[in-house]
Amino acid sequence: MSVSDPLIKELKGWTRKLTECKTEINDSNINLPSFCKSLERCFQKGVVMRMNAIGFPKLPEAWFWMEEITDKNQSLSYSYTSAVQAVKENPRLRSPSGRLRLLIRICLSRKCLHVPVQILLQNTPLLANEFYEPHSILGDEILTQILLSVLLQSTKLNFNLNLKNASFLDDTWQLPECSALELVPCKTLGISVSFIEGKALVVNLEENSVAAEDDKIEVGDVLDEINGNVITASAKGRLGKIMKRAIGRPISIHVVKHRYKQSRDFYGPIVSLIQSSGIEHMKRLLLRSPVPKNEQNEDPPKLSEADLNGDDNLLKPGFHTKYCGSISTGTEGDVKQIEKAIWRLLRSGDIHLTPVRFECLEIGIRVTREVDENVLMKHSYMEISSCGRTANISDYFAYIAGDTNCNVATNFNAYVFFHQNEDDVQTILQSLGQGFQRTHFAV
Repeated sequence: MSVSDPLIKELKGWTRKLTECKTEINDSNINLPSFCKSLERCFQKGVVMRMNAIGFPKLPEAWFWMEEITDKNQSLSYSYTSAVQAVKENPRLRSPSGRLRLLIRICLSRKCLHVPVQILLQNTPLLANEFYEPHSILGDEILTQILLSVLLQSTKLNFNLNLKNASFLDDTWQLPECSALELVPCKTLGISVSFIEGKALVVNLEENSVAAEDDKIEVGDVLDEINGNVITASAKGRLGKIMKRAIGRPISIHVVKHRYKQSRDFYGPIVSLIQSSGIEHMKRLLLRSPVPKNEQNEDPPKLSEADLNGDDNLLKPGFHTKYCGSISTGTEGDVKQIEKAIWRLLRSGDIHLTPVRFECLEIGIRVTREVDENVLMKHSYMEISSCGRTANISDYFAYIAGDTNCNVATNFNAYVFFHQNEDDVQTILQSLGQGFQRTHFAV
């Protein structure tokens, strides 16, 4: 009986598509995002949850073992170890999924993505059993060999990717357009930025300033880098010093554009930043007239007859988070049960991490699965008894709801979510608290 896996079959299909490309493969290749998503699914399938050095559970993310093997294997190729180091040192990324995506892009460029898979295969079953479930791709020796052969085939492809374009990999594989600019020496650029979710959103441009010249930078863009300094929230207090050090010299900047040049379509994650800014003139950016259909990009590619899941849900309302699962709290629904419930679910190992959209509506909340728009749960604020998160692992939050109005309910369940953006979590919890007139935060 032949051994196969649909994810490997899909990856082979996208690899074949890229092989047909007669030129170098850059970020404008229409098949590249689907190829990368397919790679990520293969690496992520069946990753086991493990504990960190102080006994707290780590997310089941492939990044952790791909980083860990560089410490355990001194004989690894320099191209791979330096790729891991580059990812670890990149301040643009906050999440393990974002780091995995950047690692994939760097390794494709350096032709070394097969290296970690070779290490697993050479140490099977010891390492494979440590990192993966037995029925996953990388937990099965034969499937690992098949995956390795596909990855070795990808080393024959010529990737030329913009590795600076990494600021939104935490959120999506969908890449924005970027501009690398060289500006004349100046004391100020004439840019005002507001830091939203750690990103420097351009909210104003001084007329006749260096930055405003020829629309090189536009309101709504994200200032990503100045003279090699990545601009994140931690750079707020250093912007003046960065500019002072550049006096008398040309200034190089890297900008993430808020819309695509050819189609004029908005870039979804920056739309979310603009909406979160609360600045009215920024929100008016989103009210521009739509572009005629014949001026837009072509439809995304398809593989065989199946549509692949895309990132078009980024423009939909609500918060994009991950649903971990639910657990009963019995007859108790107070805020003291939040932390207990989160820990019980984590220790049970029964975590799904389903991508969902969490909406705080006028009379309640709705949680919708992103892949198929199915509503997973819907609770009125009268049913919700408490909400909050833990102090030790603040990326997890939960709310507790009764089987009827919480003041008369006798059976309660905690619904647990994972989200790494602290501002979003605070907003969700505050919205829930305002909804049922009792704000609870477990710390």
